[in-house]
Amino acid sequence: MGALVLETVLKTGQDAGFSTVEAFQEKIWRWESEGGDPPLSSHELQSNRLLARAFRESGDPLGFSLSNPDARSIKQCFSNLGSASGPDGKKNYAHLLPREHAKIKLDIFDPGIDAWNEADGVELLEKIREGLVTFPGLKLKKFHFVRILKKVYLANSHGFMAKYKKTHFQVQVAFMLQDHVLELSESHIHFSHFNPERLVARAANLLGALTAESMPDTSREFFIFSPEASVQMLKEFSCALKLDQLAGRSRVIGACSRVSILDNPAMDGQTGSVPFDDEGITAQENYLINKGEFVLAAADIRTAFARQKKTSGNGFHDERGIFPQIQFSNLYFKPSASSLAHLLRSAAKGVLVYLVKLKGCGDSANEFVFSAYGYSFENEEIARPVHFNFRSTMRSYFLHILDVSRELRFFHHRFNIGSPYLLLQGRRNSEKTITI
Repeated sequence: MGALVLETVLKTGQDAGFSTVEAFQEKIWRWESEGGDPPLSSHELQSNRLLARAFRESGDPLGFSLSNPDARSIKQCFSNLGSASGPDGKKNYAHLLPREHAKIKLDIFDPGIDAWNEADGVELLEKIREGLVTFPGLKLKKFHFVRILKKVYLANSHGFMAKYKKTHFQVQVAFMLQDHVLELSESHIHFSHFNPERLVARAANLLGALTAESMPDTSREFFIFSPEASVQMLKEFSCALKLDQLAGRSRVIGACSRVSILDNPAMDGQTGSVPFDDEGITAQENYLINKGEFVLAAADIRTAFARQKKTSGNGFHDERGIFPQIQFSNLYFKPSASSLAHLLRSAAKGVLVYLVKLKGCGDSANEFVFSAYGYSFENEEIARPVHFNFRSTMRSYFLHILDVSRELRFFHHRFNIGSPYLLLQGRRNSEKTITI
């Protein structure tokens, strides 16, 4: 059915006088369950969205979005586009739309979703509740479980036509310890990859850090950022790795030689993975920063054409726009062979940061101020919880990374972001603020 709709779009668009037409269809089945005790409250949502991009021989493309498309509504949309202003003589990028894609095998579908039983969600909830027993005082406040089946179809009038299906399981849980409440989210391609015990332990570590009232002393200049804390930092700085945000800053983006950052949509079992982006570019591993040197900015076809570059395959639709925009897939720090224990021994004394929150801008447009929560450590032993503020720019943060561990973990925030533990060195510049 998806291929038939796309063929209708391509034919109708060309009949309406457009030289090149692209059709993207996304069907989503979404099941949600929530509650604190069985039985859970459940409901189901379905969507069927069609997005079209149409090019004349010259000029910018036109487009439309339809829900539950049929031949009549498609014809009406092209009729509306046809009455818009004509070609303006400006060269466009229609010729850059792909004609084919390499077929790759990618583990992004859990066949168990077809045999799903609501009891599986209840069992996950019960295992989380059982895990609370290990951490006195830790309470469950909210449980929200989502399972998603997505089918994507893409075609253009150059002869490209492809499709894929993907599953996504997500649990959102709110925990409470004393007066602190923290909501955690975990996402997987396969339901069996959830580890309730680790999720509860993660909540206990984070909420324990939030109880901190003291500052680290002046000698604590070494900081080990947990994967979750480092992911939050990378998320805040990630816009500078997009071609449309770069604004000529490639010459000043640098990092320690131990730092490599990749965007890779071809990773098995990761929630950001796809065989091709929403413009049809085949998934491939891209180094954005390699051993401290800036290599490439993430780009879609439109932005790459405007900057006379080549797309990196990062063209994806969002919930609002008609045309693809630059988005990451699986963005992550490349891990090394070092263990967390090695990082602790290298630092000898410092703070293990578990949670980072953005507070606002610093003294310059590129500087941010963060609030950090973690535990002091010395001689590989974790001690009391500590809280402090620090400021950093993207360049300064990357330059002060001393080492990277091997324990790579991913967290899903609109796109998938991953990091190992990072060892950084900072300095105190006031009584309450540290600069990294």
